[in-house]
Amino acid sequence: MHVSARGGIAGAGSLRDVSISGAFLETALPLALFTQIDVEVLLDDGSHCGKYTGTVVRVQADGVGIEWTESVAGSICKALGCAAHCPFSGELR
Repeated sequence: MHVSARGGIAGAGSLRDVSISGAFLETALPLALFTQIDVEVLLDDGSHCGKYTGTVVRVQADGVGIEWTESVAGSICKALGCAAHCPFSGELR
């Protein structure tokens, strides 16, 4: 994952606990509460898979809790390859 925010803040992160409303982003970036961020999902080969906008709603030592700014309604699940396990993906396998 590539994460960016205003002020030139940019770097790596890893999403966990992804849901239709948000996720936890493990990162060392200095992201303050209510910061709007862009999360770009990259495939193993470095190609772009999707870009999602969120707002920081919780700050912890190992990362931040984010709430998606726009509806991701399954698209994040497809980008992360978890569509088979996500009820929001619109796919049943």
